[in-house]
Amino acid sequence: MTEESRQREDLENQVWNAIAAFEQIVETIPNDRVSLEALSHAYGQVGDLSRAREYLTRLVNVVIEEKDRDAVEMLRDRMVALESSDPLARATLSRMDAFLEAVDGDVRHFDLASESLENPAAAKADEAEWRSSHVTSELSFAWILFQAGELTQEDYAMVAQDLSAISTNASLVTVSVLHALHDRGGRSMDRILAYSARDSGVPMIPLSLFDVQDQVFQLLAREFIIRFGVMPFEMMGNDVLVVLLNPYNKQLRDKVEAMIGRRCHFFITSPSEFDATVEQKKLKNELKPEASETVTP
Repeated sequence: MTEESRQREDLENQVWNAIAAFEQIVETIPNDRVSLEALSHAYGQVGDLSRAREYLTRLVNVVIEEKDRDAVEMLRDRMVALESSDPLARATLSRMDAFLEAVDGDVRHFDLASESLENPAAAKADEAEWRSSHVTSELSFAWILFQAGELTQEDYAMVAQDLSAISTNASLVTVSVLHALHDRGGRSMDRILAYSARDSGVPMIPLSLFDVQDQVFQLLAREFIIRFGVMPFEMMGNDVLVVLLNPYNKQLRDKVEAMIGRRCHFFITSPSEFDATVEQKKLKNELKPEASETVTP
């Protein structure tokens, strides 16, 4: 098996693990938005467009019922992409347009051929898709721990519930399995970190031993660091050393390397040390203006 085919198989396994996890959630909470959106994306990834459309339609029904105009507008782009080849998608799109028109009489129509990431609407949709993909990867991580016996079925269910709740939080928080486990306590974080490092091949490091320089920390936006649980912490020549809280998320690793524009070497660390470093940087930046005010010419 070539490295490329192995990576493709690993990614597909992650997607199917996430599908199983999210389907368990919607069995209990049929109107859970995050799970419905994640299932729509995940089935699209494995090529099952019928199931992808089914979950997208269910999500549309939920946001219309909840009268969430912004969500309907955001989902409309994806329904437009299905409209030309699917009569059911056309019917759903008509319902969406009727809802939007009833709300304020102004229905926005998008030309997908002209959409780009330079367009704020497209950038917003891209961010939403990335956040959904991130939750999918975190559920896949929890599933791996469950299958390995590192989490009980009850642990897994609680983590899935916590991730679903956290991911819908409008405030800037880290959506991660390790944070969910740490916040609930009762599980050996050291053992879980050791297993994850060994199984994924991503080494574990104590982030607290490093003095993270501002110029390295700022290689990624602070919001991105916090939301996705990933942080550059040291330079090694032209390469960058990066910690992350999900060693199985290869898509995130690829994105980080592309954003930084340098070769990156990845490590896993504890959520408490990750949070401590983020807080340290926040306090340092808050103290800078106060320090400058006390300097006399």
